[in-house]
Amino acid sequence: MPVLMLFNSINYFLFLPAVFIINYCLPDRFRWIFVLAASIVFYMVGGAANIVTPVIIVLTTFICGRLIEQTFNPNKKKIYFLSGLFINIGLLVFFKYINFFIASAFDGFNFIDHLFNGEQSVIHSAIVLQLIIPLGISYITFQAIGYLIEINRGNQKSEKNIGLFATYIMFFPKILSGPIERAENFLPQLRQKHIFDYDQVVEGLKRILWGLFKKLVVANRLALYTDAVFNNSQQHSGITLLVACIFFTIQLYADFSGYTDIAIGSAQILGYRLMENFNSPFIAKSVTEFWRRWHISLTTWVNEYIYTPIVINFRNWNKWSVVYAGMITFLILGFWHGASWNYIIFGFLQGVILSAEFLSRKIRKTFRNQIPAWLNTILGICFTFGYFSFSTVFFKAKTASEAFSIIEKIFTFSGPLYYESPSMIIYSLFSISLLVLVGITNEFYSERIQLFNHKNWLIRKISYALVMVVILLIGVFDGGQFIYFQF
Repeated sequence: MPVLMLFNSINYFLFLPAVFIINYCLPDRFRWIFVLAASIVFYMVGGAANIVTPVIIVLTTFICGRLIEQTFNPNKKKIYFLSGLFINIGLLVFFKYINFFIASAFDGFNFIDHLFNGEQSVIHSAIVLQLIIPLGISYITFQAIGYLIEINRGNQKSEKNIGLFATYIMFFPKILSGPIERAENFLPQLRQKHIFDYDQVVEGLKRILWGLFKKLVVANRLALYTDAVFNNSQQHSGITLLVACIFFTIQLYADFSGYTDIAIGSAQILGYRLMENFNSPFIAKSVTEFWRRWHISLTTWVNEYIYTPIVINFRNWNKWSVVYAGMITFLILGFWHGASWNYIIFGFLQGVILSAEFLSRKIRKTFRNQIPAWLNTILGICFTFGYFSFSTVFFKAKTASEAFSIIEKIFTFSGPLYYESPSMIIYSLFSISLLVLVGITNEFYSERIQLFNHKNWLIRKISYALVMVVILLIGVFDGGQFIYFQF
């Protein structure tokens, strides 16, 4: 894995202020050029060779986009479009999945050999290519593919300035883990005049601060427990694995949404807007609703470019077209997360429950009408959180067999609760409580209870100070990279 300029590192918080200051010192017409240069430097921290693949994606996507728009011959237009898709998907598959396919092929050969030769068969080890996966390649290629599709559909004009297009693809706050920004949302911003806006800068800094809280105080703190348990799962009890499973779900949310907060805040202080990626997913009353609130930029992307076209093409299947499209979409979404059967199973589990919710919607509506609304809300939230927590075992476990063993142990619900020290559990519960408290306040009482946006400047300053004190006192600063960097 290449060296990263982590969002929670000292390097990044030296880099970002320097970019911020220089950005506003330059004349407006030069700012996008500087932002592109800063993005290239950000990406090349781990070595100059890292930039080769993104440059290939930028050049080929830009050229294909121009050719698609300028060509009136339908056959040639199709060739240019498919060429752009082939290059982007080909690079993604090669770097991210080639070793998985090679290993799966060798497993198949070994299985067939064993059927014919029995005990005399020889186990052949798979060839492993030593590749450095380009950082953020999943996010880069999805942006490029979406751009080409929209041009091919006639919904998007191709960008004529390759520098602006490169800035859109490689904008450093979003290059590693999104959001998967749409060209129609971001490209126009590069042509707008960006005047220093004090209020926007303050809002961006608050967003960065809250993202650091999520990462350092919640995610990294919970990681101390979840890593200790899942790295030695065979030695731990069912109750311990259950707690670790719940902790990991919250860790995953705090880690990824914390990254998103820092990314959006970083863009905001430079004068750019990125789309929101989370909308209080743990208050969702169904898994279907959950996926409308979790990783929104990805789910809207797959909905528009995978799910909806499948439903339309198989509309003669009636309701089963929805089930089929949902299963295919979430298998792809699971595989997008990584070249492992664990992620494919994760996607399969999501597809199964979404299909079940779709097919049972009338029955569930009848049941909901028979119970109080508050009870329906509680049951829905608990089931959704529980099911997602169950499925995230496949995120954390090293292999599918280990994941199934963990789940089996969890259902025994026996044995003592592991904790290295009381402080490990106390700090973990304290960090979760703060996260939940702020989340509930923002979601349900934002008009009545305000801290960071309070009219009284003293309350605002005290709120900021308290968050910073908590980060410094119980934040874990050596927790490593963000989880979603690997995807």
